[in-house]
Amino acid sequence: MTRDSVSQTSPDRKTTFSKRLLWFIGLWLLGVAGAVLLALPFRLLIAAAMHYQH
Repeated sequence: MTRDSVSQTSPDRKTTFSKRLLWFIGLWLLGVAGAVLLALPFRLLIAAAMHYQH
């Protein structure tokens, strides 16, 4: 490998890593939001049941 080919692949690798990191963080946040939205109706149902019980 020559010095030029190494310098050309280094920024490319950094860009790939940052894109993968952004995708990971974005999908993780989407998963957390989905879990919260999935659990919310059950929480509301439990709160309503406790309210009407008394």
